[in-house]
Amino acid sequence: MGSGIAQVAAVRGWTVRLMDVSTDVAQRAIQGIASRLDRLVEKSRMSRGDRDAAVARLHVASEPAAIAECDLIVEAVVEDLDQKVGILERLIPALRSDCTIATNTSSLSVGQIGRRLGEQARVVGMHFFNPVPLMPLVEVIRADGTSQEAADRVAQIGRAWGKTVVRCKDTPGFIVNRVARGYYLEPLRMLGEGLAGVDEIDGVMKRLGGFRMGPFELTDLVGIDVNYTVSCSVWEQMGRPARLKPHEIQVGLFQRGELGRKTGRGFYEYGQGAAVPVVMIQRQTVNMPPEALAAAEAFCGRAVDGGAAQASLAGRTERYIFARVLATIINEAALAFDDGVATSDDIDAAMKLGTNYPHGPLEWADAIGFDACLAVLEALNATCDDGRFAPARLLGGGK
Repeated sequence: MGSGIAQVAAVRGWTVRLMDVSTDVAQRAIQGIASRLDRLVEKSRMSRGDRDAAVARLHVASEPAAIAECDLIVEAVVEDLDQKVGILERLIPALRSDCTIATNTSSLSVGQIGRRLGEQARVVGMHFFNPVPLMPLVEVIRADGTSQEAADRVAQIGRAWGKTVVRCKDTPGFIVNRVARGYYLEPLRMLGEGLAGVDEIDGVMKRLGGFRMGPFELTDLVGIDVNYTVSCSVWEQMGRPARLKPHEIQVGLFQRGELGRKTGRGFYEYGQGAAVPVVMIQRQTVNMPPEALAAAEAFCGRAVDGGAAQASLAGRTERYIFARVLATIINEAALAFDDGVATSDDIDAAMKLGTNYPHGPLEWADAIGFDACLAVLEALNATCDDGRFAPARLLGGGK
């Protein structure tokens, strides 16, 4: 991600200094950026002159003194608090006092990084999405101690680099990595219950919801290790609520090193032909009370593109699966709104641009009707003993 951020900045006219574990690694990053820009030139999406100018703006920084005149630094190291703080601590003495410090963390506390550095006012979250040159979103996170000036500056830079900026509070997972948990975790629970198989659940969410990828396909693409690590981080930081608890199927795949596409096997096995689902289930008869089914029917009739007629073409179990997953996503978005994480517009923009959802969850809820969302959540909550479907205040719930 660091090289992707560097590429975007250089193309937009910024002089960039890259620092890594060695100068060789940083030099290879520049070579990789040059190769990617060459491909854009070949496709007539960039002129040769603009390509050469962008590459000329990229420089290797071999020591902290080489970044002494920078206006902004962006760290993009592994998602580990101690490593992030340790690296930034070594750089701070060389920085100008007005240099803004941005962290590309996806789930760690921006405020905690600032406090440990003793630099709360100028530490800002600047969370990009992978691949950075293609993904249009950046989350700008202002912690309690972050100055308004620093947050505004980073937002301005993000827009100048051609990104859509959403602003959010410093809360676990920010917007995208919190709200998206429902798309991963509830399908895992249904898989574990034996309600449906990997490819069946993926198919339902694509057919009825218009999602580009099913939850298991997407997890394999992102990497089960990445998905599981973020799930654990958000769950722990949120106080271990039942609705965000990582699932034992995730744990098993992670421990076995079956991490998805990058290892050739995850929820699917990837060979030379079509991907084949390999996480098998013991199919069970799952309790779907009449109240939950009726609420799911009404919900789907409003949620599915094409309305009730299109929704009726799916089977009862398919409609139940879709309602259960989408209601979970909508509820988490509403809970984030209740918590003051971001505006409804920024929550919707983040989920559409950061995860390619077909609709923002709160605009989807508006189209469905808060009454139908509340009804399906209350009906689902009555089927479990952990309260994980308890509806948000925004939707009419008591929380």
